[in-house]
Amino acid sequence: MNRRILSAVIALSVVLVTGRNALAAPTSSSTSLQQIKNQRQDLETKVEKLDEQIGQVKKQIDDNKKGIEKTNKDIKDTQAQLEKSEQNIKGQQDLFGKRVRAMYINGANSYLDVVLQADSLGDFITRVDTVKKIVGFDQKIIKDLKDKQGAIAEEKQALNDKNKKLLALKTDNEKKLSKLNSDKASQTKLIADLEAKEKVVAAQDTATARIVATAANQVQKVRSEAPRLSRGSGTTSTPASSSSVVAYASNFLGTPYQWGGNGPSTFDCSGFTSYVYSHFGVGLPRIAADQQGAGTAVSRDQLQPGDLVFFGSPAHHVGIYVGNGCYIHAPRTGDVVKISSLDDRSDFTGGTRVK
Repeated sequence: MNRRILSAVIALSVVLVTGRNALAAPTSSSTSLQQIKNQRQDLETKVEKLDEQIGQVKKQIDDNKKGIEKTNKDIKDTQAQLEKSEQNIKGQQDLFGKRVRAMYINGANSYLDVVLQADSLGDFITRVDTVKKIVGFDQKIIKDLKDKQGAIAEEKQALNDKNKKLLALKTDNEKKLSKLNSDKASQTKLIADLEAKEKVVAAQDTATARIVATAANQVQKVRSEAPRLSRGSGTTSTPASSSSVVAYASNFLGTPYQWGGNGPSTFDCSGFTSYVYSHFGVGLPRIAADQQGAGTAVSRDQLQPGDLVFFGSPAHHVGIYVGNGCYIHAPRTGDVVKISSLDDRSDFTGGTRVK
């Protein structure tokens, strides 16, 4: 397949995903590098958001599982209460039966016989009172039995209904997760296609590559001049200066991205920034959007190495500014911790200087 046909196929695929009119999409090899970068960045932003949504749905599924486990336990506990109640009632009924048999053995076939066998008025009154208490007690046993059985049965039915809803919700969330993973896989494939195309066209415009390379060289220089900072997770006594933060963060270049990764073997974007700053005794919120309020807001022209940089509002991505218009970050699924140019992003929303 020649380059012209390949360009047309890739451009058409991107149009189908982003919802643009296919006839309006660039389909020739004259497509500018910036257009390709913008298309790729749009898709990468979508993948970042999909990663966030996938994480939320996974958490919902975990919550569903915990809810189902608890409900099943409650159902078992309720069944045990019901069985215990039935055993208690059976014991009371057995006691009642023994009492009736004792009266029969003693010559009394009924409560009336017990009363009529009184040998005096006082004995008669005592027997009447005793019979009333026995009859009342038996009636109370029957009433308590019905009330308790009814209450436990209702509770068990409510728990069964709750369990059905939780199972349905879990199934629904699993379908959402499957759809999100499928969407992410499609987007990731398109990103790979665009990256391949970008490499072909990149020979026409190496400005961004030079910027990133310059930033990488500066990071290497800072790293060599800064105090030795290992990849260990322990807190250091070295203050969180701009050079030490950048130097320490550079230790993790090439580390794979994984959603929920807290380091040091894998990272997601906010897990990476949290891990780096925790090394200097600075606690950051775990979510990118929450990290925006963790210090003093700074605009792009005020950025200094070590500042956090955010993308989206509320932020769906975060990195650490390293200077020369570039930042180090854990980008997305399938990528690794690397240095990128802010010029490649159209969704930059500002920085935060952590104190």
